Amino acid sequence: MNSSPFSSQRSVYRVLTVGDVNADLILTGLSTLPQSEQEVLATDFEVVIGGQTGTIARTLSKLGVNVTFVGKVGADTYGRKAIEQLKQDGVNPTGIIVDPGAKTGITVVLSTGSERSFATFLGSIGELRRSDIDGKLLRGNNHIHVGSYYLQKSLRPELMDLFREAKKSNLTTSLDPGWDPVNEWGDDLLDVLSLVDVFLPNEAEALAISQTDTPDEALRVLSELARAVVIKQGAKGCIARYKNKTCRCPAFDVPIVDVTSAGDIFNAGFIYAFLHKWDLDKATQFANACGAIAITKAGSAGIISGVQEVESFLASRFDR
Repeated sequence: MNSSPFSSQRSVYRVLTVGDVNADLILTGLSTLPQSEQEVLATDFEVVIGGQTGTIARTLSKLGVNVTFVGKVGADTYGRKAIEQLKQDGVNPTGIIVDPGAKTGITVVLSTGSERSFATFLGSIGELRRSDIDGKLLRGNNHIHVGSYYLQKSLRPELMDLFREAKKSNLTTSLDPGWDPVNEWGDDLLDVLSLVDVFLPNEAEALAISQTDTPDEALRVLSELARAVVIKQGAKGCIARYKNKTCRCPAFDVPIVDVTSAGDIFNAGFIYAFLHKWDLDKATQFANACGAIAITKAGSAGIISGVQEVESFLASRFDR
């Protein structure tokens, strides 16, 4: 390949992102993830604004997409910092509700670099409701993404109603389930998938939701429900199916510093490609490049700076 196939033109698309934005306490450089009653040492830490949906929103904005965020934070230091961080990255935070009766959520991330574990205090994350989302926001956008489905305790029962209204307003939809912290994986998500254009689970989530034993089986089952399914497989890359086409896209070989936000940044890359109607091979390659860039940096530094960074990365891989 002699040149990058990806255009760096400014996106004209408008995306409504709905879900979690919160504080992340990230402990890095662990030699192993601790077991019960064990203690391990980190080599560094940072406290940053994260959350699956917050990271996707910030990355989409860096890619040139016009992004509005809908979520709920507490009237506290971390809530204020979340709003400030979104603004700093070009995200419109007008859909955020500051709830004085809730604490802003926080996630503790334990990272060895290649492995990670999470412990989350939900706080305001689980308090967002369908009634908090103004219909005018739907009518002013092209696409809606909902993140951390299993953490959206109040929104989850009403998500089908939200997606139905989005469809009536001619929005396309995407959804990342995240991990189910109670490990129940209810059937309600399977109903919601009938209204999902892009479903973005990782491999472990896809197997649990589909109740299958292999990624290929999971892809087959989930593709019968959602329009496009992309299963993230970490160091193996991803597999995807869209319009009766299956694609296997290997990961790029890069030095691993921190995988904490790689999946979310991958998601943003694929949503960007989907909005621009790229074919599946091109879309998964672009998304894999976004994820690869993310893991070469620690914590919040993994958010890509823009399309040009992805183009340059791909050019370095193919212009040889």
